[in-house]
Amino acid sequence: WTQACREGGWFPQWASPGYRACMVGSHVDAVIADGVMRGVRNFDVETAYAGMRKHAFEPGDAAGSYGRIGIADYLEKGYVPADRHHESVARSLDYAYDDFCIAQVAGALGKEEDRKLFLQRARNYRNHYDPSIGFMRGRYADGSWAAFAEFRWGDPFVEGGPWQSTWAVPHDPEGLIALMGGPEPFIAKLEQMLAQPPYFEVGHYGFEIHEMTEMACADFGQYAHSNQPVHHAFYLFTAAGRPDRTQYWVNRVLNELYTPDAFPGDEDNGEMSAWFLLSALGIYPLCPGHPSWVLGAPLFDRARIRLSDGKELILEAERTQATQIYTEKLTVNGNIHESLWIDHTALTQGTTLRFTMTDTPSNLSSYPDEALPFSLSQI
Repeated sequence: WTQACREGGWFPQWASPGYRACMVGSHVDAVIADGVMRGVRNFDVETAYAGMRKHAFEPGDAAGSYGRIGIADYLEKGYVPADRHHESVARSLDYAYDDFCIAQVAGALGKEEDRKLFLQRARNYRNHYDPSIGFMRGRYADGSWAAFAEFRWGDPFVEGGPWQSTWAVPHDPEGLIALMGGPEPFIAKLEQMLAQPPYFEVGHYGFEIHEMTEMACADFGQYAHSNQPVHHAFYLFTAAGRPDRTQYWVNRVLNELYTPDAFPGDEDNGEMSAWFLLSALGIYPLCPGHPSWVLGAPLFDRARIRLSDGKELILEAERTQATQIYTEKLTVNGNIHESLWIDHTALTQGTTLRFTMTDTPSNLSSYPDEALPFSLSQI
């Protein structure tokens, strides 16, 4: 990626292997930030950062092969206007998250003013939330709200609609929870997504795209597991203090949607297998770009991962029956671990995570803030 930026002047929007207009965010920012924050520095980070900063400020290709469509409006208004640019909400939400990722790299390089600037921009997701309807919504350049249809896919979203895209704030679940009125309404909204029928309106696509078909066939409500926008959604239960609901729904997907008869979608650059492997291990990166893992519940009784330096990460689940899908207790190298997340470095030291499993959900009513996964609002 960095060499492509060095040769072509921009990071490709979708490397294939050159410049191609596809999708809407600049998620190379997340790839670079996640590597840097987890200790991968064996590349030209300064050149990579210069490329990230460039597409965060300068207009690129009008077709979207490189750069961010609507960047001038985003910089001026804090959102991409629906009457000026297609797929506007998806762009704004992606840009806000990508700005968080740029801030992470800026901080790692000691660029404190840039870090502060991009952290402020990372809060722009709030500009699309309409509390009167409880969803992210398109808005026009004059600030007024665009037309809204709860089940319509496409513009101003991408390969989904309001139910699939409203959760796209992986870097600030606490902030999103606050927008929705607090943990209880937020949890209820997630559960409502799963209780809805898998109904969709084709919207501007004009025909049924395969992601719509896959959501209907999976029959997990409006949770469209075959596509990226909701892959992190179950882990938001944990961010709201309900890890038991994360564990319940993740276990169901692992067991019901990854079979020869029920696989819900295409692999799409490894997303489906990556979700399965990480969720089955009991660790998941809710916010790529932040060096932490949200803890879940392992599917297997034991897994061993050999790290590049020869050390091993071992994950064990103590259970006596398959119905024990909830984590009752976790120890890290024999010590009780009470947080719902774990720092990346803690997994790289020759570490054993031992999950004690139960068939009864945890009845813990609340967790201290420091036990909850990372949120930008904590900074």
